Amino acid sequence: MHLDQHMARIITVKAIYTAPVKSLALQQPEKVHVGFRGIDVDRRLYLINAEGKLLTQRQSGRLVQVKAEYLIEPESLESDSLRLTFPNRDTCQGPITQGKGIVTMIWGRRVKGHLVNGVWNEALSQFCGEPVQIVTSDDAGQAFDEFPVSIVSEASLQRLTEEASIQTNFRGNLTGTRFRPNFLLGGCHPHEEDSWLSGVIQVGDDLRLKPVTLDPRCSIITQNPTTGERDIDTLRLILSYRPSPRNTYFGIYAIVENPGMVSVGDEVKVIRSGG
Repeated sequence: MHLDQHMARIITVKAIYTAPVKSLALQQPEKVHVGFRGIDVDRRLYLINAEGKLLTQRQSGRLVQVKAEYLIEPESLESDSLRLTFPNRDTCQGPITQGKGIVTMIWGRRVKGHLVNGVWNEALSQFCGEPVQIVTSDDAGQAFDEFPVSIVSEASLQRLTEEASIQTNFRGNLTGTRFRPNFLLGGCHPHEEDSWLSGVIQVGDDLRLKPVTLDPRCSIITQNPTTGERDIDTLRLILSYRPSPRNTYFGIYAIVENPGMVSVGDEVKVIRSGG
């Protein structure tokens, strides 16, 4: 028996990413609970512009410079709180109190929520140079794009980084934060995650995910994940070696078959292959 047969590959969770407010800076928790609507604290809130339309990094890349912390108050009768930290280190914090009801279109879905009253709206409006309001969805987990869980592997990012070094003058590493997945996985082959579609994977002891589709990408991945400024045409790079007539795909989306806790370092097992 060959040595590599003794040394089976182990796929693990290398990082977990959440955004308490959609399109603001990512947090990297060590442990999260994943329910049927995704990670409990992920995309709890989102932004709208003066016309009541969803506002994301697509329209204002610099939003990624703002750090958001969703502070749960389990032992208190008070509402959960939100803290925003801006690039100049100014902060604003307060309880999340609901205002009037509102419906927002998010990727073709009518998402019901309530405007959030507080100091953040004025601070975000000044930062963006246009009127901005925070909205909390009536049901946690409604503000994802298409499906509640997104996955990308380190190997896929490395493959794209190699392509960038060949085709452009880009000399950095294309990291997971640029693609904003919920789970960044280590131990995979490049784009191995694509082969899991229609299968089932287990993450940690309890969480089971059913990968359902490739993740169609937009202009956000052309932006620097720290500044929000456009720095490399990753969309063109992906299509150069992964051509598709429909969209630019990178990573996968999944739905939750069985909820559970997940920690950085947990093993990922393919318990039913795709196809």
